[in-house]
Amino acid sequence: MLKLIQNEWMKLWNKKGTWIMVILLAVMVVGLSGLSKIMEELYDDSAWTEELQQELVQVEEELAAPDLAEDKKIELMERQNEIQQNIEYSIENSKPTSREQTILGTYGMMSLVLLLMIIASAGIVASEFSQGTIKMLLSRPVKRWKILTSKYVTVLLFGSTLTVITYVLSIISAYIFYPAAEGKTIFLYDSEIAVTAVFSESAYLVLLAFIYVVVMSTLAFMIGSVFRSSALAIGVSLFLFFTGSMIVMFLERFEIAKYILFAHDLTQYELGYTVLDGNTMPFSIVILVAYVAIFLTISYTTFIKRDITA
Repeated sequence: MLKLIQNEWMKLWNKKGTWIMVILLAVMVVGLSGLSKIMEELYDDSAWTEELQQELVQVEEELAAPDLAEDKKIELMERQNEIQQNIEYSIENSKPTSREQTILGTYGMMSLVLLLMIIASAGIVASEFSQGTIKMLLSRPVKRWKILTSKYVTVLLFGSTLTVITYVLSIISAYIFYPAAEGKTIFLYDSEIAVTAVFSESAYLVLLAFIYVVVMSTLAFMIGSVFRSSALAIGVSLFLFFTGSMIVMFLERFEIAKYILFAHDLTQYELGYTVLDGNTMPFSIVILVAYVAIFLTISYTTFIKRDITA
């Protein structure tokens, strides 16, 4: 099995497309980080903050009126609270992004890894058919399930490699473009995270995102294995990836929505929100494992029973 995996690994890296994908990933991770820094320097919301502060003064002056009606007072107090929250948000948002915040946001870069993983997963089996090497591959004195397993393991190893590259380059970019955080804590959505815990927290988020990447890659792997077309596998997988959230939103009022794959990105639980009310991380893990089992069962069944001359 190890030799089969080594063989698939060498075949993968002997392709120019693999190196192109890795180079593109590196350029995009560093480039997006630098672009975000440029956009941050160009953006200035100080004028909005000043307007809010002026409006707050006016509201406070109206509240100070002695003959103010009770219903009007309640309305002004609500507006006062809203303006104060907006000012706090504006001040917080105007602070320069820290390298720790950038590192925490690395999980967002995993969508790039997912796109490349779909391409690799879709083609690793389908390309054998398109290139005409499938007959030679299946005629070897090796069980078919071992051949397919070596390909699937290679895909997972490739995804792990891309994930490590993304994480490392994101950290390097953060240190190049962004200053250190002020204070001992930073915020990620509604969560307050100690600066000393940034690396462990960011790695955990990347791991959760990688699990979803594996599931989507397994879907592409299945489609490529069944239909023997990398173009079809890539197209369908990318279509579902980009429209998945819309599908969930469209069906959210129905019970079936909670069983849809795209409602179970595990990062949502760590970030403090859920796509569907009532979903929990253990439930999402069970759903994802079930999908992987179904995808692999279909892949293996089709690949093992397929006629070599097909």
